Amino acid sequence: MSEIHSIHTFMFPFRWDYIRSIKPKECDSYSERTNLSDFDRVFSSCNTLRRNIFQIDSDNENYNEYTYFHEHARKALYDIGNVTNSVNKNEVVYYDLDGGSDDLFCIELIDGKSYQLKIDNVCLHIYSTGIGILSLNLSNFKYEKAEDIIIINGYGRRIYPQFLKNNNLKSTKKTLLADRIHGKIGKIIFDEDFSQYENSISTESTFLPPDFIKKIFGYQGQEEESTSRSFVFRKSHERKGNIRISKLTDDRMFYLCYYKNSKIANQLAKKEKSVDTEKFEYLGDSYWYAYVFGDTNVKDITIKNKSLQEDLIAKSSYSRWVDYKNQGGYDGSLFGMTRDSFVCIGDWPELIIQMQTMYYQMAILCLAQRASVLRFSYEVSLITDQLEENKDATRDIKDLYKNYIQFINKIYFREVTSQLQGIEMYNQFQNVMGLEKDVKDLDSEIRELHTYISMVEQSNLSKVAVWFLPAGVLVGLLGMNTYSDDVFKLEYEFNSQAWAWIGIVVFISISSVVLLTKVFNRKIR
Repeated sequence: MSEIHSIHTFMFPFRWDYIRSIKPKECDSYSERTNLSDFDRVFSSCNTLRRNIFQIDSDNENYNEYTYFHEHARKALYDIGNVTNSVNKNEVVYYDLDGGSDDLFCIELIDGKSYQLKIDNVCLHIYSTGIGILSLNLSNFKYEKAEDIIIINGYGRRIYPQFLKNNNLKSTKKTLLADRIHGKIGKIIFDEDFSQYENSISTESTFLPPDFIKKIFGYQGQEEESTSRSFVFRKSHERKGNIRISKLTDDRMFYLCYYKNSKIANQLAKKEKSVDTEKFEYLGDSYWYAYVFGDTNVKDITIKNKSLQEDLIAKSSYSRWVDYKNQGGYDGSLFGMTRDSFVCIGDWPELIIQMQTMYYQMAILCLAQRASVLRFSYEVSLITDQLEENKDATRDIKDLYKNYIQFINKIYFREVTSQLQGIEMYNQFQNVMGLEKDVKDLDSEIRELHTYISMVEQSNLSKVAVWFLPAGVLVGLLGMNTYSDDVFKLEYEFNSQAWAWIGIVVFISISSVVLLTKVFNRKIR
């Protein structure tokens, strides 16, 4: 086999909901819809990917990858199983399928260009927060040119049209969308030309999953989505016992890419000298911007402000090794990361292995964190709708708050490794994805809901206290030993003290009735 030129990984983050009953899924609690054992049972029946328990054994790469991360982070990265092989205690369940020698992912463009990449494997990471990440791991042995690498990234990650024009896909396919994506992985043969978007589209079907996603979730041929399938993609298809898959982001999958090219890396490492300071070439380089941000045309990148371009690329570039010099001169490497990408360019033998192992896991974890935040935001909106309809959401708010606390402690970490470069890269990932701010905003939203139900419960306790106030006061008064034994005489006459006590009881009773009447009238209004 020829030399590898690049690796490409396309990651599709999604939300999943197990339909436990015939009621709408919003009636089921968050925990009831996101039980990992339910997903494992339903997905196992598809017989597409197999669950793969992580083991080190004598695999040096597995050892290096596993020991790279802190112990607390490993539980969110690896499906290590347990004695009973139950998935309930896991934070993540992992499935995969290795590609054979003839398994390909083919991208055809409307201008006649085509790209064939070898499928190394397909992976599925399913998290206890109710999100999942489907990864396609590809290798490029044929295309060495720099423009081919960004075309593969730009077109390979698109899963539906960003826009439609004149009731056809020609305009979209000329600018953003592949004309056709087809290939095979094991027994799965897929072929997608996006023609389903040329038919009538309803509001719940703006996302029609491409064929390779449908096939992985158990669809056999080119059939339409059906209520009889184990996995559905539309709310109207939901039935008891199946799982609904919903997209979390836009028309683009997250992409990871390593491009083996020391010439371009060294060019980017050159310094521009000016009167005020010196800076690296990559800050203003159009190719590096297109590579990092997913543009497909270096001559027409989607930014027309040079200073803004330099500012964005500086925030998105990790340049610890960019100025490295070996005996023959420059041989540096450069990393880039955004909300939608993680890329590297260079020519060190270790880079491809690191991008496929520990850096892949780091990207998966950050993407899972971002997807989980979006998932929790979705749940907050569902509960808010219930409150607007005057439904009792106490149970759902408590359940959401419990799961949010588990997410903060088991998946969202401030640090995942003690290795200095890993710490720096992880921190930069957190910054460019805006995770710290998003988690703070989410924390505020969920705490407000929790405060609300605390106020409701306190109000309910106050109403209960009002009910028992008259009886409590009466019992307290009668229990006081403040009158003589002859207050109530057995004769036919009451003395003055008895009449006084009768007046007190009557006053308290009338006051309580008036108070309760006001409370109930207010509740009815």
